[in-house]
Amino acid sequence: MSIGSRIKELRIKNEITQEELAKIIGVTKGAIANYENGVSSPKIDLMYKLFDALNCDANYLYQDDMRELYKDKATPSEFDNIIKKYRDLDDHGREMVDFTLTKEYERSIALAKEKESMSNVMEFPEHLIANAANAKNPTEEQKQHADSIMTDDSEWT
Repeated sequence: MSIGSRIKELRIKNEITQEELAKIIGVTKGAIANYENGVSSPKIDLMYKLFDALNCDANYLYQDDMRELYKDKATPSEFDNIIKKYRDLDDHGREMVDFTLTKEYERSIALAKEKESMSNVMEFPEHLIANAANAKNPTEEQKQHADSIMTDDSEWT
């Protein structure tokens, strides 16, 4: 959900019209409409007024934008647990980690592509799979019966 969507959501929840919100924070009704439609964003000096008027904080309005902004950044936990350790490795250790990471990444991508290409393939349930001539663990009697049928040409002559 965008900042504009959250502004609109909170404005409606607080039963405030665009015009009322515009008066409270000192902008035009059109500016509020532009914020809500994602055409523009409120300037920083208006944000505090907006937080007060909508009874919210910056975390609520910006949460999705922040996730998008930092989605490719290491979290503090990742940084502490992985990156710091990697930086402490010698050249050989880094080479081994890089090699393993590359191979695992390639394997994961190939597996994902394979699963994607197989998404329209359905496996038959066990009870629907053909068991032609008792192919699955036939007894000796079943084998002999199948062989006798296959070698008997009397019906065809």
